[in-house]
Amino acid sequence: MKVLSLGKRSVAVLAAVGLAVGGTIVSAHAATAPTYIDCQLFSAGEPDFIDPALTSTLVGANLATMLFDGLTDTDASGNLYGEVASKWVTKDGAKTWAFTLKKNLKFSNGEAVLPSSFVTGWKRAFAASMASEVAYHSYFIAGMEEYNTGKGGWPSASVVADDSAMTLTIKMVNPTADWPSIVGHSVFSPIPTTMASASSKVEEDGTKLVGNGPFMLEKAITKRAGGEVVIVPNPNYGGKAPLLSRVTFKISSDVNAAYNAFASGQCDNGPIPAGRYTELLTKWGTKGVKTTLGTDYWGFNWEDPTVGGTQNKYLRSAISKAIDRTQISTVIYQGVRKPASGLLPPGLPGYKAGQGLTSSRDLNGAISDYKRWLALGNKTPAPIRLSYNDGAGWDKVASIIIANLKDVGIPAKLDPYPADGTYFSKMRSGKGQMIRAGWFADYPIADNFLFPLLHTKSIDGDNLERYSSVTFDALVDSARSTTNKSFAQSQYRRAEVQALRKDVALTQTVNRGIATVLAASTTSFPITPLGMIAFDQIVKN
Repeated sequence: MKVLSLGKRSVAVLAAVGLAVGGTIVSAHAATAPTYIDCQLFSAGEPDFIDPALTSTLVGANLATMLFDGLTDTDASGNLYGEVASKWVTKDGAKTWAFTLKKNLKFSNGEAVLPSSFVTGWKRAFAASMASEVAYHSYFIAGMEEYNTGKGGWPSASVVADDSAMTLTIKMVNPTADWPSIVGHSVFSPIPTTMASASSKVEEDGTKLVGNGPFMLEKAITKRAGGEVVIVPNPNYGGKAPLLSRVTFKISSDVNAAYNAFASGQCDNGPIPAGRYTELLTKWGTKGVKTTLGTDYWGFNWEDPTVGGTQNKYLRSAISKAIDRTQISTVIYQGVRKPASGLLPPGLPGYKAGQGLTSSRDLNGAISDYKRWLALGNKTPAPIRLSYNDGAGWDKVASIIIANLKDVGIPAKLDPYPADGTYFSKMRSGKGQMIRAGWFADYPIADNFLFPLLHTKSIDGDNLERYSSVTFDALVDSARSTTNKSFAQSQYRRAEVQALRKDVALTQTVNRGIATVLAASTTSFPITPLGMIAFDQIVKN
């Protein structure tokens, strides 16, 4: 999620003087501030959504969190702080949480931000009719899973708004000590009453997607390659005013083209094409580089007859052992992204090294496992499809893996999907075979990796592999239902081993990070450990 300053932010009411500029109302400060052109965020294609109720990608969520403020957020040092909430408390062992909201905050249309604004937002986001792929984040709340799946009505007893007292009280399914962090996810954003019945198409009209964040949409967006999204300061914002008067996000379908636009002076930042990290960071500097809580991985379609299911474990383990993670780290990222040894990244509470099947190449083990799979009556398969979203350089990573597998005798081929924002939806529906994916923490807890990516209840959501294991689910469920953090950590670690070592549902490659090249005029480029760029705090000379 976004961070509005490098430390905890104190929110004060901004006395903004409205100036009409091109039909858009901006603050007096914003009218004199510099503009910014971003060619990095959407360099690999258009976002799936920027609507906080629907976006399931980091790039979409990054923009959504510039438009909407939630109850809490995480700063650049990884600390939790109140955004709309001034304080929160639980008096029954984390089974019920009460948030007190700050007064006098407004949406960009002037409507007050109230506790009921969150109820309005959650009713929309978690309604079965919205079919949000990130609605599972709400399942911590008593009755919300039933509401989201159409098996029950709105759980009014579990989400109670008192606008006069400025409090929002939430009842959980189980004691949830991490709820103040979890509720910082963008899907829990408030919305004004004007958006209560807004459809999934609302973002296509910039005048109707109304938030309470530091920015607002200047106009209807053009969400395709060659298009752009433009945001300007929210004149009614109750926090620190953005340091930029306008941010224009250019949408490209190819990382190389986006970098070339930056290098030619058309943008203030740009992406780094695969294999050029050392060259370009040496040339442009490292101010846009930060290690984050994230992991790249390739998952196996659990329903695929060749790579899926318990019967094909030895083929999956052969593939996992064959992959040369050091080669990927060195050749593609020049060491900026380090080889990963598990799904959870270093720095995340509960992280333990070596949780994956292997962190280094084991060619002999790969050959042995492949022979065991063939000995079970299987034949050399048709080339394994390495499915990925095109235009972002993943073809180069996939090509290394294909060469690695050739050493074992396993045929494989590239399986690119267009950079049109639909890749992950297609993977969710089971179209991929060996699926390229990556994950940045939405909130810094182990559950945020294990439940959304691998739990049965996350199938059709971020469980792209459609992996389902009774054993794994039971371990995660037991971790979720306890207030004993030591026991929960133990159960999460056992679950990680179950999925990665025992079932080999996915195989990790490298730990993620943000690496952006910046023009010399950009003097500050804050990035949170969750991978969010704080566009409202970018400093440009």
